[in-house]
Amino acid sequence: GEEVGDGEDRQGVDFCYLLEVYESKGDFDGGASPSERAHVTGAAVKFVQGTVFTVKTTADLNKKALTHFLSTNTVDEASAWLEAFEMVPDCTVDWVGNEGVSLKA
Repeated sequence: GEEVGDGEDRQGVDFCYLLEVYESKGDFDGGASPSERAHVTGAAVKFVQGTVFTVKTTADLNKKALTHFLSTNTVDEASAWLEAFEMVPDCTVDWVGNEGVSLKA
């Protein structure tokens, strides 16, 4: 039979966590390609205030390190995003905002 390798000779990443950035909800709904894709493994996520948080990506998997400012419609949604980022490998999440208020209930 055919020999199956253990996959160590394959190039690239088998699985990655990506943040896809769209210019608008219409672009996303319409199936347009994202304007940007950022690898978020190893990112530093920080609650800012209200519904705003930042995602600082590393240069390890991306062309360069960048800080993305993101905002959700509700505080609950912002909290859900931070919870999701806690599941990403090597991602740090800071729940305390600029005013010393924690988003964590």
